[in-house]
Amino acid sequence: MTNQAIDHFKSQVFLILNSVPHGECIAYGELAKLAGFPNHARQVGAMMKNLPKDTKLPWHRVVNSQRKISFPENTDGYLRQKEKLEQEGWVIIGTKLAMKTE
Repeated sequence: MTNQAIDHFKSQVFLILNSVPHGECIAYGELAKLAGFPNHARQVGAMMKNLPKDTKLPWHRVVNSQRKISFPENTDGYLRQKEKLEQEGWVIIGTKLAMKTE
């Protein structure tokens, strides 16, 4: 991809991510596809991983296609994402989003 295409990709991903509603989740591949770049799920994952810790973007709402947290269990990233998802009503068993409480 050219620098211009990369910038467009990033801005589209961030725009769509910012519109994911409170309490909802989206898969990496789904986010890439909605941004107009199907087959770029790994790049979306890399973008989420490299966001600053104080970002206002709802990065925690992005999970893998099996509706699991991609961070290894009990790592800092896993614990931060799990906490944020639980605050939005999700029940997480291991790394899997099991259900959403009402």
